[in-house]
Amino acid sequence: MTLKCQSIGVKCPSYDHQGFFKADNDTVKSFFPDLSHCATCMSQTPPKRPDLEEDLFQVAALTLIDKGPKFNPVHESGASFRSFIRVRICGALMDAKKRKIKQNLREVPTSYVPVNETWETAAGSILQFPDPQADFEDRLAEDLSFASALPDILNILTPGEQKVFTYLREDWQNHEIASVLNLSKGRVSQLVKQIIKKLTTAGQRLGLNA
Repeated sequence: MTLKCQSIGVKCPSYDHQGFFKADNDTVKSFFPDLSHCATCMSQTPPKRPDLEEDLFQVAALTLIDKGPKFNPVHESGASFRSFIRVRICGALMDAKKRKIKQNLREVPTSYVPVNETWETAAGSILQFPDPQADFEDRLAEDLSFASALPDILNILTPGEQKVFTYLREDWQNHEIASVLNLSKGRVSQLVKQIIKKLTTAGQRLGLNA
């Protein structure tokens, strides 16, 4: 999963933290500059909504408090706190912004909708910005009903696919998986497609929302 900061010339914040995360007051406050950076970044991502920056900061802080303690610093993947929390905060901000835009669209008088353009078309044109939260692996990891059935479903994957899937659930990018498993990027991409197809089919067969 690739995230790209929208602030020109500025990289995504470090979210520097070692060990287990405790959401105490001092720890959370120490991340305020990083959270503010992400809130500003998302508010400036087209369609620009600087008026949402304060609300987005609150969403980012709540996400840190909720998700941070779930980080496992001794997980076999070796993922850093930055890679763990960054995608979750970015996804939460993306969802929050979309919800607010949709709410605003519902509140705008119909006279503001161009002739021959439906509300769905108008909303679709406004919401065309990258959505890392929409990636298959994130939806799968967050779907509790799928997660409960996952141990049995994973039996349909080959050993190689299971290894790749383990890293996908930790938000690793394809090139990172290729490096750690000593595979080509093309091979990893192929395995990811196979995983998505198999698990999606299995989920649909079981009536899960994968």
